[in-house]
This record gives sequence, structure tokens and C-alpha cells, in this order.
Amino acid sequence: MVIYLDMAFLLNCLSDGAALYVTAQMSGLPVRRRRLLLASAAGGTYGVLCAIPSIRFAASFFPQLAAAALLVRLAFGRQKAFFRHFLLFFMLSCTMGGVLLAAGRLLRENGGLELLGQLNWSVFFLAGGVCFMTLAVLFQGGTRHAAAGHLCRGTVELRGNRAPLTVLLDTGHTLTDGGRPVLTVHYAALDPLWTPRERAVLSRLEADGPARCLERLEDVRFRLLPYQAVGVSGGLLLCFRAEQVRLDGQELGALTVALSPTEVSDGGGYHGLWGGEREESHAA
Repeated sequence: MVIYLDMAFLLNCLSDGAALYVTAQMSGLPVRRRRLLLASAAGGTYGVLCAIPSIRFAASFFPQLAAAALLVRLAFGRQKAFFRHFLLFFMLSCTMGGVLLAAGRLLRENGGLELLGQLNWSVFFLAGGVCFMTLAVLFQGGTRHAAAGHLCRGTVELRGNRAPLTVLLDTGHTLTDGGRPVLTVHYAALDPLWTPRERAVLSRLEADGPARCLERLEDVRFRLLPYQAVGVSGGLLLCFRAEQVRLDGQELGALTVALSPTEVSDGGGYHGLWGGEREESHAA
């Protein structure tokens, strides 16, 4: 059998890239193109290794698990919900790989459409049902909000850097600063905005608290924002003034962004909360 390594690389790049992109969309993760391209190229390289007869062991189950974990790490960086994202990507990549193999066989063989009649459809639907239930349990929060239209894509800009993120439109989120709504975001979701020193300080936000972290931050954009919540009579959040915030293409201008020390979504489906009106635009 003739193996075309260039085609193996291209097909694996495309399938892994598509699986990573869908994983990001379903999980509410920001799509960072450079990371996604790097992970896709790594997946294509792994596909070439699996196609070489002398190292076919790379195509066995456990090496594939390790490769999938590496691709998720390359594409999305450190995430607390890593297992959820890994499982979703692995299921998607297996599905896409199966679709590519089936399509290739249908196109290659005479009477290939007759193969569809030979499928065990009960097993097919059972496997599909198990996959659906698994995804529904793992991503129930993000999926529910996405279906209801409560999620939107946004960006936050600071010092010329831009961080993409997924935001939940939450009318119960009433935090304001000077009469304007405040966007609350998990600090790690804004990683592209931080300098190395800021990244190190903010990694201690939950352990050290906002006041101590503010003392170690050198940029005057950072300050403390008081808030009240159920069970909290008076608390403080570390915040900063973003140069530009966009939600679903709407420019909200310069806006206060509060940094949450923990994830704002239990399922990782979104990383920010916004209680203002999406349709209103403000000049910077």
C-alpha cells in the first residue's frame, strides 16, 4: 500500500484543527490563531508518524490519548477544566477521523454506497447517544446558555494587546463603577494582556487577595473596586481600565474590567459576566 505522507499531514492538520476549533466554540474558550495553527501542525506531524509502518505503535490508544492532551495544551494553554476540554476534543477528533476514513472508502471503492447498508445502525445510534449524553453532562451550563442566546464573543484591549473571550449576558450581574456596568472576567482569560510580572502577581490573586496583589503591580491602571454580594457585606475586586471592550461587534469603549480570582463558570463555557446592554455603544 502506498502512503502519501504529505496527504496524511494535510488531512490530520485539517481534522485536528477543526476539532480544536469546535472544542473552543462549545467550551467558550478564546480562539487564538497562532496556538491553533501550532496545535494543528503538531497533529499533522503526529498523523505522519502514525502512517510510518516502522513506528505504527504511535497509533495505539494510549499514545493517541497523550497526543490529544498535548494538542489541547498547545491550543488552549493551562485551563482548570482541562479534562473536559481534552475529552471533548478526543471525541471530536475520533469522530472526524472516522468520517474521513468512511468518506475515503466510499469514494475509493466501487459500489461504496452499499457499505452504508451493511452498517449496524443500532450500534451507531447507541454510540451517538452515549456521546451526546456525555457532552450534555460535561457542558450542560455552557450549552444551555448558548442555546438561549446568552453567550456572546468579545474582546478586551490593553496597551495595544487584545484578549478574546466568551461572555455570559447576566442581568443579575449589577456591578457598576461610576454608574457604568463593569465587565467581570476571570484573570487567566485575559492572559494576552499581561506582562510577565503581572502574570506572576495575578497567579497569586486567589491566595494573596486583591489588596496585596495591587501593592506589587506597577501599572496605575490597576485599582480596587468595592462590591457587595449575597453573604458578602463588603468586598474588594482588583480591576483595571481597559482601553476598549467589544461585545458581539459592539464597541463599549473604555470600560472597567474587574478580575475574578476564580472561574466564573462551573463548566468553563464562558469566562466573563456582563450585566449591561449589549446594544449600547460608548465612545472611548
